[in-house]
Formats: sequence, C-alpha cells, structure tokens
Amino acid sequence: MEENRFSSITGWFRQHFGKQRNDLDQVKPGKCSQTCSSGHAPSSSSSSSSSVISSISAKPSASDQPLPSVLSSPFRSSLRFDVFVCHNDEDSDLAQSLASFLEAPSNGLRCYLQERDCPAGGAVSTELLQAVQDSHCWLLLVTPNFVKDDWCSYQMHQVLSEGPMSQRIIPAVVNMPRSQLPPELRFLFTVDLNTNKEFGYTLVYKAVLHYLKDMSEKEKPSSASHSDG
Repeated sequence: MEENRFSSITGWFRQHFGKQRNDLDQVKPGKCSQTCSSGHAPSSSSSSSSSVISSISAKPSASDQPLPSVLSSPFRSSLRFDVFVCHNDEDSDLAQSLASFLEAPSNGLRCYLQERDCPAGGAVSTELLQAVQDSHCWLLLVTPNFVKDDWCSYQMHQVLSEGPMSQRIIPAVVNMPRSQLPPELRFLFTVDLNTNKEFGYTLVYKAVLHYLKDMSEKEKPSSASHSDG
C-alpha cells in the first residue's frame, strides 16, 4: 500500500516537473536573453524609464545652445571687452564669481578684471583708463567696501565721465540700502544681488545684451548710408 502511494507521488513529480522542463527548453533564445539574465521579464515601467533617460540624454545642454546673434555683430567686435568690472579688493571672490557666470560658454561675454587682466609692470591708472574706454559696459560692484574705497571712487568717476546717464553703467548692489549708495548712482537703475545672486547675474547679462543689441541696431542705418555714399 505504502509502495503504491510512493510510486504515485513519484510519478506526479516526474510528470509535473518534466513538463516544466520541456516548456523551458522550448523558450526562444531571444526571449531567454531577456528573462534569464535578470531572473524575470523586464517590466513595462523599466522599459519606459529607459526611454525617458534616453530622451533626456538626447536633449542638448545649455552649452550646446547657440549664442545670441548680437555677439557676432561688428559693433560688439569693435571693442575688446563687453564688461569692465569695478570692485573693491575685499569683494574679489564675488567679482570673479560674476565674471565666471558672464564668461561661461553658454553666455559668451568678455570681462575685464583688474587683478587678472592688467599687465604686470603697466601703469595701473593708464591701463585702467584704457580698459574703461575699451569696454562696452561698466559694472560697478557696489558694497560697503566699495563706498569706502578711494580707488573705487576714482574708477567710478572715470566711468561716469565716459558715459553719464547711459545704459552702459550697471551698478550691482550688495549689502547696501539704496539710501547709502553714492549720490552719483542713485538716479541709475541698479541690480540687487542681495536676495538671489544667480538671478542678479542673469539681469546683468541681459542688460549687457540689451545695450549691444540696441547699439547694433542703431549702427545699421549708419552703415547702410555710408555704403550707399
């Protein structure tokens, strides 16, 4: 009796697992490469995730975007620098951070920083005046250190003498209320770097582009009249 029962159970196991083995042997090689490597079939969610990742990686990065056309204009090329950055020595890190943003490949501006671009052995005042005259826009990084610095005051007045009441002067204010700005700058539009520096950097960038575009457009009729003459 026990022997017959054992034979029956053994037969059931052979029949059941033998059928599973035959089913596995009939799986196509292409499907096995998908199921056997991970132990289970790929879910629809994992395949969709792969599609999303592929689409994201295919999108162009910011550095791949073309620069604004005004940066290729003859007017822009007429001067060596786009932005002259005037700042106190104590604010060098902030000045360099701002210049790095403006000079990033995705933005493409050319900045003048005295500590970086002034040639060794040159007369500082002479080089400074040359840089002011060779820059489209002048950024004044106005901080408490700037206000107390006679050298910054000298640079500020050089800039004001070159282009008073023009779009070329961009005061960027840090840690100062408007009431404490130098009187010469209170009538100018200022960029606030107190709350969000990245946003302020972007405003500076847009202000420079706006000036370059505006002046490039004004030069076109003049250039056309000269060519006709």
